[in-house]
Amino acid sequence: MKVLVVDDSLVVRTIIENTVKPMGYTVLQAGNGLEALDLLAKYAESVELVLLDWNMPVQDGYETIKRIKANPYYDHICILMVSTESEDEKIDQAFAAGANGYLSKPFDSEELAEKIKTTLAAFRAR
Repeated sequence: MKVLVVDDSLVVRTIIENTVKPMGYTVLQAGNGLEALDLLAKYAESVELVLLDWNMPVQDGYETIKRIKANPYYDHICILMVSTESEDEKIDQAFAAGANGYLSKPFDSEELAEKIKTTLAAFRAR
């Protein structure tokens, strides 16, 4: 299965990719929300998880969540926000828009791997 990593920082995307590849995922990368939606239009069937930053140019993560959740074709996709936004209000907004999990930056590989596992498990059990 595929994971779509959406972050405007190539360094962060690479760090995340280096964590999820050993977990058995193929990684797609996008630098903003519009690029992510373009990739989902092509690969949605095989994308299981989107790891999504909040603050990005062109289209931010919050708007991207809303657009993904508005499309029933993407109902099988779990969304984990990975962001520097750590205020309760922002986290609540992300969950209200449809995020399935939230991880604040900075994080280490173990934290990310564990958050992916628990978020996916809860998503699959719903």
